[in-house]
Amino acid sequence: MHKIIIIAGPSGAGKTTVSNYLTETYQIPRVITHTTRPMRTGEVAGQSYYFETDASFKKLHFFEHVRYGSYQYGSSRESLDKAWSKNKLVSLIVETAGARSYLQQLPAQTVFVYLTVSDPNILVERLQKRGDSQDEIEKRLASQEFKRDLQLPADLNSRAITIINDNWEEAKTHLDKLIKRLQAEL
Repeated sequence: MHKIIIIAGPSGAGKTTVSNYLTETYQIPRVITHTTRPMRTGEVAGQSYYFETDASFKKLHFFEHVRYGSYQYGSSRESLDKAWSKNKLVSLIVETAGARSYLQQLPAQTVFVYLTVSDPNILVERLQKRGDSQDEIEKRLASQEFKRDLQLPADLNSRAITIINDNWEEAKTHLDKLIKRLQAEL
């Protein structure tokens, strides 16, 4: 059976770090998501995102999708199937609302990792260290998405594997145990 590791949590918790670690250490690819926004410098179509038009975006079968401003973002059945054709175990970073959607639609195949920290001030420090401007940080901290993802919703609690990422070495130990268990099940 194929599995998808869904990674969710607040900004600064280390979701991209975890996804990159899974790819580099275990060759677990990230499911490529779709967007209607223009490609940025350094991005590669089919690796960074699948860049869509509004018309092509409407033709896809989404597990979840959101609109930020005038652009749409989402993860599709087509993209997941493409990733699964290459590997039985894949990962995807989503918001907690997206995690809920995967858990509902693919309950036996979804492994939900909720990444968090013990103190929200750690998140602010990480956002500053990664180079976000103070204005960007303040907007992010005030956003509904950040506030929502700061806590694991009660209905997802029993399905989540919570990893507190205060210390990367400890977080990696938890991830390593999880991946070894999942690989043994496949």
